[in-house]
Amino acid sequence: MKQRTSKSYAASTLEWTSILKALADENRLRIIHELLKQESTVQNLSSVLDLRIYNISKHLKILEAIGLVNKKKDGIHRIYKITESLRSRLSKDNQVLNLGCCKFIFNDSGK
Repeated sequence: MKQRTSKSYAASTLEWTSILKALADENRLRIIHELLKQESTVQNLSSVLDLRIYNISKHLKILEAIGLVNKKKDGIHRIYKITESLRSRLSKDNQVLNLGCCKFIFNDSGK
């Protein structure tokens, strides 16, 4: 059996490991779920998720660093949204995130 030793495989594995670690945190998963509904500011996410602004900012920084969210400036605010690469892995109803190795299922009926 041929062993995979290419740098691209190692980089890809590291990328998926980082993504899965990020999504393993319940608050980051909640943030992703909210951003699937609409773009949002830190202040709005803080209000909706009942988390401190500091914590939301910390989680968004992690999600942005691994390429799951990005931001744009709007005056003094930063508006966060899901990246196109992540959005391309979503079902049409935005309720299933398929990473290939696993699926995350978001269900609004549990609220």
